[in-house]
Amino acid sequence: MPGFVSNTSYDHSNADIVSVIASFDTDGRVKPLYARIHEDTLKIHSSWLKPSFQGLMEFQCKVIDHDCLKPLILIYHKVENVWTIPKIFL
Repeated sequence: MPGFVSNTSYDHSNADIVSVIASFDTDGRVKPLYARIHEDTLKIHSSWLKPSFQGLMEFQCKVIDHDCLKPLILIYHKVENVWTIPKIFL
């Protein structure tokens, strides 16, 4: 995996970068659809946007994992165009 250099002062040490497939519309709305964590691809059943810091979009999600709904927090860093999850989910 190539290295990543952050242009902001945000500290990523308490989060892990993950791959996300999301829908973006022309009005600026974002909707995460799938998240890949390690080797597992998880379908996002539902999500809602929690008010958060400027430049961050925090989504409270329910993902389908082996026929069970589980909670997942996804954070989108708009300036860096990066998705992260808190380390507690790994």
